[in-house]
Amino acid sequence: MTTSAITSAKVRFSGLAGAIAPMTWSQFGIWGAVKMFHPHDAYLNVSCRVEIPEGRTLDDVLSVIRDVVVRHESLRTRYFDAADGSGRQEVLASGEYDVRLEHDPDSSPEELLVRFADRSFDVDRGLPARFAVVHFGQRPAWLLIVVSHLSIDGLARNRLHEEFAARLAGDGRYGEDLPLLTPVAQAQEENGPSGVLRNERTIQRWRRFGERVDVTNFPREPSAEREPRWVRVAMCSPALGAAFDRIADRNKVTSPAVFAAMSATVVSLLSGRATSAIRCMISNRFTEAEKRYIGNMAQSGAFDVEVGDAVFDEVVRRTMAASIRGYSMGRYRMEQLAEVIPPDRFDAMHNDFRDTAVTSRPQEPLSDAEIRALRSKTVIGPPQVLHYYDDKFHVEIRNGEGGPAPQLMLDRCALPAAEPREVLVAMEAFALDQLSARRALPAVEAFKLALSPVTGTD
Repeated sequence: MTTSAITSAKVRFSGLAGAIAPMTWSQFGIWGAVKMFHPHDAYLNVSCRVEIPEGRTLDDVLSVIRDVVVRHESLRTRYFDAADGSGRQEVLASGEYDVRLEHDPDSSPEELLVRFADRSFDVDRGLPARFAVVHFGQRPAWLLIVVSHLSIDGLARNRLHEEFAARLAGDGRYGEDLPLLTPVAQAQEENGPSGVLRNERTIQRWRRFGERVDVTNFPREPSAEREPRWVRVAMCSPALGAAFDRIADRNKVTSPAVFAAMSATVVSLLSGRATSAIRCMISNRFTEAEKRYIGNMAQSGAFDVEVGDAVFDEVVRRTMAASIRGYSMGRYRMEQLAEVIPPDRFDAMHNDFRDTAVTSRPQEPLSDAEIRALRSKTVIGPPQVLHYYDDKFHVEIRNGEGGPAPQLMLDRCALPAAEPREVLVAMEAFALDQLSARRALPAVEAFKLALSPVTGTD
């Protein structure tokens, strides 16, 4: 019988080029979120785990960690406010990581990762990442990685996972033949003439958007205190994904557009408004260097969809067009946007974090019977209590085992009519209904019918 134990090992780096620069626009946006969520900002941390191939030693793993830290400035950067109040990033020329070593733990690697990520970073004083190596017996089996959201976004996490996996598999020069974009270079470009012009144009688009659209879907103050207030639930539903693939196929749109249309429909139902105004994160990765960038590039855009009495297929097409327009609103100085539209006016958000979402549809959409058979594979997780959140309605679509995994957070004080779990269950039922005669009903009415058996209302 083995006994669990925890030790540590050092990974040092030195002799590198240091730098101090303004924060990038994306970093500054996250910097504001970190301050707003503090002391509960650990929710923003970005994490992943990488399986370590057989035959690799602990020294091999520590060497890979050092190589990746040296290669990517974002993993050796601290963040702070300058004397004038502007955000700064400092790339450290030397430093060390204290790598946690877990030996024969009682918990699974996934459970360990959740706990490992549930702690804030002191980004103004220390390094922005944490690493742990999980051993089973004498073999290092898993590398756990947690990074401050100031340093990477969701797509950067995926690229970082790919790099660690490749280097651990023996490709010691992974990606080194390709040009590398750095956060400092990104900040310099944003503060140069082209960045100034881009920001001015984007802010003008936001100004026109704010003049045309009431971005607050739920204007009434919460009528009663409910504990817990902010609750999030996740569901993995292959049936939901397959049904929405069918809907995307018949409307000649992308799968993410169908999921965004679903959120627009639910917001319209819960708010009683004909038009839904929704923020969404935009990756802003268009060039090859941006696609490989290990840093934070994403910023939020926004779009509005007139749901009204339209059938869901029409809502889908409207959402596709609206979301495309939203891409032109994704690169800007956050402090200037706040002067145009105060951040607290936004209250609904939809994000699709599936890295291959656009190309994930099968070649041949499944039949009705095949899709309905997938419902047996639906898994709904337990409710997660959040200590604070700045949205009243927040959806994230992620990749799950065998299908999409939507996560829904509701402010239960502002939206007392339904619980997150009930709405998720209704989302799956609604998706299947859209393969039947109910697709001829107005989308809001069809979702209301899908929700009523779950909530016990008419």
